[in-house]
Amino acid sequence: MARTPEQNDGQPHRQPIRLRKLWIIAHRWLGLTVGLLFVLIGLTGSILVFDHAIDEWLNPELLLTEKSGETQPVANIIAAAEAGYAGGGESALSLSKPRVKNGVWSVWFSSGTEEAPSFTAVHVDPYTANVTGERVWGEYLMSWIYRLHFRLVAGVTGGIIVGVVGIMMLISVCSGILLWWPLFKNGWRAAFAIRTGSRFNYDLHKTIGIAASGLLLILAFTGIYMEFPQTFNAAIEAIAETTESPEDLKTRAPKSSITYSPDEAIVIAQKLYPDARFDHMHPLNEHGVYEVAFRQEHEVQTTFGRTQVFVDGHTGEVLATYTPEDFTAADVFRIWQFPLHSGEAFGLFGRLVVFLTGLTPAVLYVTGCLLWWRRRKPRNTTQKTSRTGKQDDNKKIRPVQTCS
Repeated sequence: MARTPEQNDGQPHRQPIRLRKLWIIAHRWLGLTVGLLFVLIGLTGSILVFDHAIDEWLNPELLLTEKSGETQPVANIIAAAEAGYAGGGESALSLSKPRVKNGVWSVWFSSGTEEAPSFTAVHVDPYTANVTGERVWGEYLMSWIYRLHFRLVAGVTGGIIVGVVGIMMLISVCSGILLWWPLFKNGWRAAFAIRTGSRFNYDLHKTIGIAASGLLLILAFTGIYMEFPQTFNAAIEAIAETTESPEDLKTRAPKSSITYSPDEAIVIAQKLYPDARFDHMHPLNEHGVYEVAFRQEHEVQTTFGRTQVFVDGHTGEVLATYTPEDFTAADVFRIWQFPLHSGEAFGLFGRLVVFLTGLTPAVLYVTGCLLWWRRRKPRNTTQKTSRTGKQDDNKKIRPVQTCS
């Protein structure tokens, strides 16, 4: 005769319990082994949410101006940067408009080798066209913090490590949700209450953890995407249609013909998108083409304009455009990753939320370590008492019979 569940030594009930124990072990040891990396990536991410503002606060003489009046033509800005660039003899790679009203232009130059590229920004006052200074990306504080956050200052290998840590964070957060869920089934008080006394660390850990879990999952996933873009893009392109920015565009006129200035190229491009804001441009390249980029009001990313207009520098003809209106669903998915990760997709509120979320791994790590240490302490005390053979209240210590 078949045995009933009650007669089967409680076996149907043991499987969920054993599975829960596995999740506890996974959650605990992920935190103890790679938790400090969670903390490092989270704290540096919180700093980078406001990296430009911090950079301007630390380097006002370089990135801000006290001048006012009529601004210099873009052509003068480029010429001043190329003349003042310490590398000498190089043409500007790109230039970005001032970030704030009293900010300066940033004109970028490429140096180094193909295996180890280097990029230098020459900063130019928009009112006087005077160079305020230059610096190499990755060698000043905020860019170094970015390298630490993105690749642990260890190149491609560091990027792989950060990507794997992101996957571990996904597992850690998911295991925390699974461990919290039974508390929620028992009521809101058990799931969200933060009590004082001996339960404080536990309650703080599980309540902050579950409150931040959704955002941590988003930040972890978007971070993994940006560490392994080629893998994700290959998978996306295999199942969905994508579009790419035009390449290999060339002037349709002899190079000896008249050349339009950068300012004229901007005016030509602006006619297509009169309500858009100029963001950055690539000056006339060896093929005689300008790339002028704008940001339209509906674009999700605020720090980088996605509306691109390619202008023939010798005829003034618009050769091609690449704008959000042309994007497929797959393109939109890819473009959303960074704005979600930085919080800029939702303005200042989004940035503040991401800033606070970046602090939570530190809180979870400290409370988790305290819980782990307290769990070990009573066991060690019991073992010490057993070894010394001391008796409590003159009572004999009786062996405890366990079930196999």
